[in-house]
Amino acid sequence: MSIQAPNIKDQVFQQSIEGLLARVEVALHSQLTSSVRTVTDVSNHLLDSGGKRLRPSLVLLSAQTCGITADVDALIDVAASTELIHMATLMHDDVIDGSDSRRGRITANAFWGNQISILTGDYVLTKAVTLLARHGDMRILEALSDATSAMVEGEISQMESRGDTQALTASYLYIIQNKTAEFISACCKIGSIVAGALDEEESALGSYGLNLGIAFQITDDLLDLMGDVARTGKPVGGDIREGKITMPIILALDKANSTERARLEAIIHDENTTEADIEFVRNLAESTGAIEGSRQAAARYVDLAIENLSPFPESNSRDLLVELVQSVLHRKS
Repeated sequence: MSIQAPNIKDQVFQQSIEGLLARVEVALHSQLTSSVRTVTDVSNHLLDSGGKRLRPSLVLLSAQTCGITADVDALIDVAASTELIHMATLMHDDVIDGSDSRRGRITANAFWGNQISILTGDYVLTKAVTLLARHGDMRILEALSDATSAMVEGEISQMESRGDTQALTASYLYIIQNKTAEFISACCKIGSIVAGALDEEESALGSYGLNLGIAFQITDDLLDLMGDVARTGKPVGGDIREGKITMPIILALDKANSTERARLEAIIHDENTTEADIEFVRNLAESTGAIEGSRQAAARYVDLAIENLSPFPESNSRDLLVELVQSVLHRKS
């Protein structure tokens, strides 16, 4: 069976690595074929649902940006492992959040149940370790292990802060750095490690990934509130319903008058959020400038990420990393 890379017409930064991404796709399908039919069905349900393959793309582009010829087989396996880890966390997140749709499709937990979904997520995670163990580079294992631990800590910190309207921007940034940005940073680092890059190059790419990840999560939070369900594939206002304090909510709370703030706080604490409540929050975020303020915050991290690439000479791969982080500001899904 011929396995094609995902549709990437709208992902220009991936065009130069399309061939490598096709090999990553083959590696992913190979790892997710089990003698237990349900395991194969559940894991491939998420794998075949689309996704941007952002994390493996970062591994590949970071290696190329270092200008050193890497072990291609190792690079493919390492890149594939990052997508498997990402997949496993999504499956677990859907159970935790009680989500019934992702990328416009029914979630694994909604179709097969929580138990099978969690166990399959565990299976997918072990397959990532299998790929990494083939090459035995402890720096890569350590980077991904640390980033995955940070992801768990970030998610738990966010759970602990749900409904806490006193949360400061610093707390929000700590949470999104841990739950999203550290792993994206690790993807950039390990690409440089496979390529045998210098320490300063590894550090620069790690910083680039961190700032990219923060910008990515801020725009993700904006899409949760202001996005088009037809494009995002998930209901609008999910964060509000779960009592999560995100950048647009923080800014709206800061700028709202006392009456608006009181209602917003009540909505955040209410377990039975209505569509009218979501619409109120959307309108408030717009009228107070919270949406524009969040976009400006994301843009600042995009600028920082581009600055992080200054140690690298001009190259196609470096230009594509710049284009990638700039595209975050125009995300629709």
